[in-house]
Amino acid sequence: MTRQQYQPEWCNPRIFNINKQPARCSSLSFPSRETAENKAEHHRQLFLDGQWRFHWTPKPSGRPMDFEKADFDDSNWNTIAVPSHWELQGYGVPIYAPFHMPPSLRKKNMPDIDPQDNPVGSYRHSFILPKEWQGQEIYLQFDGVCSAFYLWLNGNFVGYSQDSMLPAEFYISPYLKEGENLISVQVYRFSDGTYLENQDMWFLSGIFRSVRLFALPNTAIRDFFLRTTFTNGFDLATLNVRVDILQRQVAEGPMRLSLQILDGSTRLAETQVQLPDFEQNHAEVELSLNLPDPRLWSAETPHLYEVYLILEGVGGEVLDVRHIRHGFRQVEIREERLWVNGKPILIKGVNRHDFDPQTGHTMDEVRLIDDILTMKRYNINAVRTSHYPDDERFYDLCDEFGLYVMDEANIETHGYRDAMQGDMQWLEAMKERVSRMVARDKNHASIIFWSLGNESQTDDKFKQLTDMVHQLDSSRPVHYEQDYHGEYADVYSMMYPTPMDLESIINGGNYSSRSGILGWHTFYGKDALGKPLILCEYAHAMGNSLGNFQKYLDLFEKYPRLVGGFIWDFADQSILKQTPEGSDFWAYGGDMGDPYDFRVFCCNGLFSADRSPHPAADTVKKGYQDVAVQVIDLTTGKFLVSNRFFFRSLSFLTPLWKVEVDGILLQNGVLPVLDLPPRESMEINISYQLPQLQAGQEAFLTLSFVTNRDLDWAKQGYELAWEQFPLPCKTTPFALVSAPPAVPVRGELVVKSTRERLSIRGTGFEVFFNPRSGYLEQYRVGQRDLLTSPLRPNLWRVRIDNDISGPMLYPWARSLFTPQYWRRVTLGLRCTRFTMQQPSEDVVLVSVEWSPPLWDVRKQPFRASFTIHADGEVLIDCEFTPQRELERMGMTVGLADDLDRVEWFGLGPQETMPDRKLGARVGLFQGEVSELMHHYVRPQENGNRSDVRRVRLTNVRGEGLRVESGEKNFCFSVWNCTQADLAEAQHIHELPQRDLVTLNIDLVQKGVGGDVPAGGSPHVEYLLPGGRKLSYNFCLKPVGFPEIG
Repeated sequence: MTRQQYQPEWCNPRIFNINKQPARCSSLSFPSRETAENKAEHHRQLFLDGQWRFHWTPKPSGRPMDFEKADFDDSNWNTIAVPSHWELQGYGVPIYAPFHMPPSLRKKNMPDIDPQDNPVGSYRHSFILPKEWQGQEIYLQFDGVCSAFYLWLNGNFVGYSQDSMLPAEFYISPYLKEGENLISVQVYRFSDGTYLENQDMWFLSGIFRSVRLFALPNTAIRDFFLRTTFTNGFDLATLNVRVDILQRQVAEGPMRLSLQILDGSTRLAETQVQLPDFEQNHAEVELSLNLPDPRLWSAETPHLYEVYLILEGVGGEVLDVRHIRHGFRQVEIREERLWVNGKPILIKGVNRHDFDPQTGHTMDEVRLIDDILTMKRYNINAVRTSHYPDDERFYDLCDEFGLYVMDEANIETHGYRDAMQGDMQWLEAMKERVSRMVARDKNHASIIFWSLGNESQTDDKFKQLTDMVHQLDSSRPVHYEQDYHGEYADVYSMMYPTPMDLESIINGGNYSSRSGILGWHTFYGKDALGKPLILCEYAHAMGNSLGNFQKYLDLFEKYPRLVGGFIWDFADQSILKQTPEGSDFWAYGGDMGDPYDFRVFCCNGLFSADRSPHPAADTVKKGYQDVAVQVIDLTTGKFLVSNRFFFRSLSFLTPLWKVEVDGILLQNGVLPVLDLPPRESMEINISYQLPQLQAGQEAFLTLSFVTNRDLDWAKQGYELAWEQFPLPCKTTPFALVSAPPAVPVRGELVVKSTRERLSIRGTGFEVFFNPRSGYLEQYRVGQRDLLTSPLRPNLWRVRIDNDISGPMLYPWARSLFTPQYWRRVTLGLRCTRFTMQQPSEDVVLVSVEWSPPLWDVRKQPFRASFTIHADGEVLIDCEFTPQRELERMGMTVGLADDLDRVEWFGLGPQETMPDRKLGARVGLFQGEVSELMHHYVRPQENGNRSDVRRVRLTNVRGEGLRVESGEKNFCFSVWNCTQADLAEAQHIHELPQRDLVTLNIDLVQKGVGGDVPAGGSPHVEYLLPGGRKLSYNFCLKPVGFPEIG
């Protein structure tokens, strides 16, 4: 029999469901009102999670036959944890392919799956039903299995399922027996369903979510849909509930269904209705209740009412109770805007995967809660479940803590989207995926969008899906980004337009996207007319990225049609693994034997996989904050405070202020709580005194808004928003070299010169130059050498992820990826001029020119002059005019490893870059070298601090080196490795920790970019173009040494 004559279910797109129960909302059945209210131990649910017997084979032909039979001998099988992914338990390898199908899935004659490369996992597990379940109807539910599975119970075939990310529920009462029951499951890693699951994530397999048994009475609530309508504005809410009652066997006598609404423990309203006659075992009931002056649900004010559905049988016997926490809210699309509860809102969102670095898509509740609390604390108000329905508990938590949700169907054909466009054989499977998502999640107030999937082209299938969703639920808008021409989705969605292109679309223009990962398409502003415009993905946060984020926020404020967006993305998808030596490390694409090598493209998070924040997270927190402060008059302390929340006042925040001079606290105070209504502004006065400053000092006012009570997601005193302003104090311009000291400097500078070394010695110190290299090779104080490597020019930057994203995604481009030009120039610099003069006994001048290597025909020298003073101060002036785009303008030096205490006055405390300073404030900060480094998953340029006035590195005794700015502020970074180490290492654990401190003293680096996921170049104003002269100066001086005061 040919393949065309017979296709197994797992290779037949028209078969995706055998004997699965119709989809229903997430809900637990309770035997009484009391158990539902008190959340008592659940007697109608039994988890089967734990150790199951397990067999794995790399191809279907190796699967065990007849393993579902009770007498099958599985004594030589291993055990595996359920839930889990078998690849993370040592069976097969995870595959990371952001826009490719696994090699097993062939493109020609789809679906066509390689029978020699389709691992199969066979599971066996026994259970005994609780005695109190006798006489009940029993259901078995798998919350998540990837990607297709067959189910047997006690040797009887029960059913088959696809769709990895939604529950599969089976009615199993006919197959049960007294005593021990045997579940047998056979899971196929790849199926025709995998063609619809080509998301930017790891391909992982197995029973990865919980397995549960449910016991229901003969007559039970099967499904229900809660919908809210409003009249008289929002003064009166009507709760409409449609309930489906299932009766397995005919039961005599009248039955009734009650609906109750409570606010806390206060019962507000109640109604009941007698059940109609059952038709084909079902009865549909509709109930409604009015609630005057309801407290509305929003992400800012997530008020939930307690709703109970109580099914009673003959004589008032309680058969089934359902408890729902319900939020009253309304979502509308009108006037080209997105409205919630009658107010146009702004989405300040993030994309998020259900992902844990140790367990993959298997999520525990602690991780789910932690993710949501983190989003709230970082001012994120919305989440897109990219690109599939999440663990059902996530939505309960979003309801509770307050997040808007774009719930996305498990559909993405990215790798084959063009080939699958218009192929209608997938339509019914896609309909099932979308309709079952709507059915499961429809009662969550947090969900304000249904999304049809991601990056799967556009065709009639998606038009039909949109119509279907509108029929299933007309209360929420439908989203789909690849509705390029605005034909059917309710919002116009885009991903990764640059700010310039986005503004062009808003104003009716067009732009073209030419990207292998995003596709080749021209977008026209006319197609977006009449609809809100949302960015379902923007601000690609891979590695050291998220440059020019503020530009998007400015557009959100400028154009009401632009209703916000979702950053890509929340957390890195690296996997925690161990080296052969037993050390933990973050693994990424290509690390575990998978057939592709897409490296760190799976790591695009604002947070690491363990949820520790990357520096860009602070940028988002600041940019997304909902309190704005503008200056009216700094001299009198008058400001305008604006509440950018849509639904809550600022009464939960206390304003604190402080005035600092050079980072030292001078004045501070607490302002009265501002009961400022949403979307309104008010003037405030802060009674500070402008300080009198000494020469070179700076004063800053920082206004901070902290929580004045414990919240569900933050403790009292948590800073949610802040602003900082330089104060207009009279000051004298700062000079690197001050007027002659009142006490004359002891001694003179003694110069000794040979062909190999120039020595300049003062009282207690000595500076050494190498006339051949031109480098300042050593600074000695007493008998202590401060330097481990010379001070030398530095014109190159360790490549960040955005610099290498092209070769990372397209292996063919790696051969074209040449070594860094500026690294080669820096390493090849030749000293072509070295002069010394001593105009006075206490001053020595050294001038140096370094020319590029001989192979570089564009010979523009790097010039530096060193002025050494008798007090030990070394003033350095640098200038360079690059003839092509430069990576950095700076100098670098190696210091002794014990100089690892760092204190600086400048922007901080986190890393900043030229185009990512948002979220940092000017202050006096401290930390150790290891703390100032930031470990991205792939080592790259990191730890930069911008707009620095001074920095000092000292040992535990306070001895060390101080760097001060000249006319311009500088940037610095410190590492306990070399620049070459960072450039060569591919993982954090590969970085050596050397006995040195690398100190980089820069004028500037080029920006990091991040508009798009591949080739997110910095904007032109953050580049260092050729032909522009760059110059800066700074001074070095030892500190803490009694030898030189």
